[in-house]
Amino acid sequence: MNEKEQPISSPKKNIAGELILPFCALLFTLYYFSTVIESPWTAQVNAFMVGSVLIGVIIIFFITRTIMLLNGKAQLHLNVPRIHSSIKTRQSGFIGLTIAYLLVIESFGFTLTTGLFFWGSMLLLDYGKAPVVKGALAVFMALAAYGIFILGFETRLPKGVFEAFLTGVF
Repeated sequence: MNEKEQPISSPKKNIAGELILPFCALLFTLYYFSTVIESPWTAQVNAFMVGSVLIGVIIIFFITRTIMLLNGKAQLHLNVPRIHSSIKTRQSGFIGLTIAYLLVIESFGFTLTTGLFFWGSMLLLDYGKAPVVKGALAVFMALAAYGIFILGFETRLPKGVFEAFLTGVF
């Protein structure tokens, strides 16, 4: 075999990034299972059926990636300097705001937390421009969400000080 006929060796595929979303989906599914324990049995059955399919697909995915690793077709490598530069982005800040929203919504209630989340998100993603305009828009959107979901559809969303005040008014 001469030099022209030799196959070009390609680097092994790095699968570290591919594992993030399936891992998060697995965690979310397990969390979802924990939230429907006290729900009616129909909700439990639906959650179990959908969650079982998702977990099955995730397990198949992990098995295929493990086989790729064992056969030497892939590698699992974390590029730490690249991770540090990726974390310092507005998108990462948005993920942080979303996590904070989920952590405090039970304490502060839907409307107040949603308004603050909208305002913070708009400021973060637009580099802090026009905070008063974004604040007014966030208040409008939070009140619209209150009207649609809590008053209109009577959705059982977390109630806080603002919802208690508005319940007394209405």
